[in-house]
Amino acid sequence: MKNFQKYAKIVLGCFLIAVVLNVFFKNNDLIPCGLFGFAILYNEKTGMDLSLILILANVFFYLFGLLILDKKKMRGCIIPFTIIPLFIFMTKDFGKIIDFGNADKLLIALFGGVLMGIGFKFIYKETRYASGSDILTTIAKSITKTSKYTVNYIIDIIWIIFAGYLLGIENAMYTVISILIMETLAHRANLGISDSKVFYIITKKDKEVRSYIIDELHYELTIFDVKGGFLKTKNKILMSVIPTKDYYKLKEGIKLIDPKAFISITDSYEVINSNKGVEKIAKL
Repeated sequence: MKNFQKYAKIVLGCFLIAVVLNVFFKNNDLIPCGLFGFAILYNEKTGMDLSLILILANVFFYLFGLLILDKKKMRGCIIPFTIIPLFIFMTKDFGKIIDFGNADKLLIALFGGVLMGIGFKFIYKETRYASGSDILTTIAKSITKTSKYTVNYIIDIIWIIFAGYLLGIENAMYTVISILIMETLAHRANLGISDSKVFYIITKKDKEVRSYIIDELHYELTIFDVKGGFLKTKNKILMSVIPTKDYYKLKEGIKLIDPKAFISITDSYEVINSNKGVEKIAKL
């Protein structure tokens, strides 16, 4: 069942990307980032079929990636590399059927960016690559020893300048909006959605706060014995992970118990082996 869900998400992501390319981008002087954008521009200049351009480019980058990257990880790109061009070919007339008429290009860029970003999110959640440009980014990351996101940003900036030169400043600005939305949603796939908050609490009324978290809110608690870096004073940090829905309840409860309490709150994207009502004490 898990494998079915995994492949269903990949196929759905591929379908969304194909439809968005044909309906939102191809006929509206908008280009997405990376290889998909290059394929649309090459299609407009030469008339070569968009799906064929992507197939040839994906084959090239796949063979190139096999020489440098982990071969096991490269297997994950086979399905997107094959299915996205197929779906693009199957939906190539969708742009004629779905006519936006005089719709504001900003709305087209926004909706296109959102839908394509969701497509990327489905694929990235289950595999590493959606197109040959992802392989190029990974190779550049390994060579330059910088983060993948930094490489993405540099490539995006170069691509936006290139788009501005070919399509004009106005269309390039719309393209920037779509790319920002796509990148945000695609990057979020690596982290997921924050559905929990992590509280770090330093208070002189640690017993009362501890009782409030465990006995009233019924969440687990971890206590760290720490020593200040400047005054070298010993203290305790209470740490608790709670669902976002109880964020204000815990924050305001602590403030009522100790208005001078130090509270640091961060997002938590995943909680593993959480046991409600169980106290864990970690001494450092």
